[in-house]
Amino acid sequence: MKKNLLNILFLGTIGLLLFQACQNDPEFPDPGFEIEDQRVEVRRDTADYYDINIKMNVPNGVETIDILNATDYSILDIVDGYSGKTKFDFNYRVDLTPFETDTVLNYIIKVVDKDQRSFNQGIRIDVKGFSYPEIKLVGGTNISVAAPAFVLKGIATAGLNYIETITISFEGEEQYRFTGSAGDPVHEKTIKELVFLGNLEPGLEYNIDIFIADDKGQSSTTTVVVKKNESIKKPSKINMLDSGLSIGVVNIELNYDENDNLTQLDYKFPSGANYHSEYHYNELNMVDTLLYRSYASDGTYPRDIYYYYNYEPSTTKLTTIESQEFEYDNNGNTSEGNIDLERSEFVYDETGKVLSFKRSNIVSNIYYSDPFNLGENIYGEYWQLESYMSNSRDAYRQHREDYDPVLIPTFTESLPPFIAPSSTMLPLFNDLFWHKYMMTKTVVTDPTSTQGANLRQPAYTYEADADGNITSIVKTYTSGGYQWEGRTVTYSFFYN
Repeated sequence: MKKNLLNILFLGTIGLLLFQACQNDPEFPDPGFEIEDQRVEVRRDTADYYDINIKMNVPNGVETIDILNATDYSILDIVDGYSGKTKFDFNYRVDLTPFETDTVLNYIIKVVDKDQRSFNQGIRIDVKGFSYPEIKLVGGTNISVAAPAFVLKGIATAGLNYIETITISFEGEEQYRFTGSAGDPVHEKTIKELVFLGNLEPGLEYNIDIFIADDKGQSSTTTVVVKKNESIKKPSKINMLDSGLSIGVVNIELNYDENDNLTQLDYKFPSGANYHSEYHYNELNMVDTLLYRSYASDGTYPRDIYYYYNYEPSTTKLTTIESQEFEYDNNGNTSEGNIDLERSEFVYDETGKVLSFKRSNIVSNIYYSDPFNLGENIYGEYWQLESYMSNSRDAYRQHREDYDPVLIPTFTESLPPFIAPSSTMLPLFNDLFWHKYMMTKTVVTDPTSTQGANLRQPAYTYEADADGNITSIVKTYTSGGYQWEGRTVTYSFFYN
């Protein structure tokens, strides 16, 4: 009897647990579906619509299905006819007829069941406009050049049609021709052609015309307006946005003296922190003192760092660059640090190029080029990190190649390109202050280097306004690993 009672109690307990478990199970699982192609491309040449097809599984029955704009989550459409359904094929037709040029459509499909549980997924539709011959230019259609030639760069396309003819002419004189054929059709062609401009008169406008025709008899002409300016406007502000950081836009404010030399730079973070620097010049118009000060968001700063640029008497040839810190405490007391040697042993050749200098170790074979055969020595080193300034780190050396004869408006010839006031400022100096012409490519200096995958090798594109002033520069890292490759830094320029 006792044994039977224990069995009854045991079975009862098991039954109660199972009952509770069943009670805790959801009566119906959440709704769900899977979009197989979340990013699709549709050409208007071949389609007037695109059908979004989804296999829906909504065990508790559909309440609503909404189509939302993925950019602002606004409701574009409420789809009727599926109320109460559980397993079914959902179809939604997107009308493409309003779009004749390249357009990107971003949608969110959202299903809500009878218990108000919801599920959503996004889809991106790249709508390619009707095939038409055109060219997408690097640098835009307004340029200001500083050399008697210009390298025209862009991608010519004809969509589904093939390119029959491309010509490039300067002031009516043809300088380049490409002819396609049906036997070997070319739908897209990269253009990189040197256009000889000759001696341009400052202030006048000249035209480079790019004519493209396809096999369907369609054609287009794109005109690039060229000016030669002996001097360029200096930006008063630059906005910098790094796609790899979540800090927002950095505001860079600049001031100049009567010689257009940079006198003050404020590198302001959205938090209120500011990397402030001031520049003073000697009688030969070369920087002799650089003050660097890092302000906290509350406006306080614990120290000043001075950099002293020393030259051979009555020349622009550096002998040393030194630094000195001055620390401040909360009581207003100042502590003066020692003068430290940052750069030394500068060796110049007879043309004024620096052949080598010493950081902690000797840095030799400084890269220069004369990209437009004007007899210039254009500094071309790119230092990813300051620690790479050493012959012992030659495998990490990179340099600039593939310049356009467009002057970078922030280039400062009076600021020798051998030291930056902080590691945060090093990329800024690399990009905007140390190179005269608009570079478009960075390469590993030693082609046999095994460090290529670790080097970021930034490429650059730019845009200019109607007067030829650069309005934006976009740096894109082309290497360096998954955390760097494809990351962009955009500089937007503003002028008074």
